[in-house]
Parts: sequence; C-alpha cells; structure tokens
Amino acid sequence: MVLLIGAGGAGGAVAEALLGEGVGRVLVHDADPGAARGLCARLAARHGAGRVAAAGNLADAAARAEGIVNATPVGMVGHPGLPLPAALIAPHHWVADIVYFPLETELLATARARGCRVMNGAGMAVFQAVRAFELFTGLRADPERMRAAFDAAGSRQLAGRTGIPSAQREDQ
Repeated sequence: MVLLIGAGGAGGAVAEALLGEGVGRVLVHDADPGAARGLCARLAARHGAGRVAAAGNLADAAARAEGIVNATPVGMVGHPGLPLPAALIAPHHWVADIVYFPLETELLATARARGCRVMNGAGMAVFQAVRAFELFTGLRADPERMRAAFDAAGSRQLAGRTGIPSAQREDQ
C-alpha cells in the first residue's frame, strides 16, 4: 500500500504509474479532500474501486502504508517544508519525492535520517523532458543521454550551493 500526497495533475500521473506497475492499493491525501475524492473516483473507474481510497486521516494512512510519495510542490524552491509531519515517517517506509528542484528535499533528508530508502525526483524531470522532446520534435529521445545531462547539470548546481541556477539568482 502506498500513500500518495497530492491529488493534482502530478499526483494523478503518479497514481496511474503506481497502479499500472502493480501497487495493490493507493491511499490519496490532499489538502483539499474533494480533490482526493475526485482523483480516487477517476482512478477507480480505470483500475477498480478496491485499489484506491481517499485518505482522510493522514496519520492512519501513513501507519498503514509501505511507501510514501510526495506529489505536491512542498519541498520545491520557494515552498520549503514537509508534506506530512516528520513523526509519521518510519524506517519501514520507502519515500519518493517528485520534486526535482532541489533534488535533495527536506522530505528525503528526513526520511533518510529515519532509515528509509528514498528516491528523488530526477526521474520525473528526465522523463517529462523525454516526452516533451518527442512531442515537440517528433524524434525519439535518448533517456540515458538526457539523464546524464541532467545529472551533470545537478552537479554544477550543487557546487553553487544555492540550488538555484546562477541565471535565476537575484544576488547577481
């Protein structure tokens, strides 16, 4: 069972991927309970009602889940913090964050410190770029090459220590 936090467009895409890859049940939590219920209704129509449910109580959902996925902007540059209380993250969880700017979010650092396996948002960034490249150019993208370019760009940003590319920093 996976707890998905965020029922917007990214949350819907992540839920589809999780269910498509065989996750048995996805619990969806959103700051707007109606958005969570709406996403669950759409997912249930495609994957079966027993595979999705709106998570009304975040603490209960986290306690039942094996994995936690953040599909909210919380953790992005300009949106600091955690999408759930740190106390709800336990060592038995695996934790994924689709945020990729920065790659190391407070959620991932907290989860890692609590002994969780973690996955950052690099895949989200790269595969969005792959699909966009293919849509815009009509050409087949090379995901491995794009991942290498993304990783190299990330290394340069880490060296700058701000997490913001120099062209976007206000202090210059």
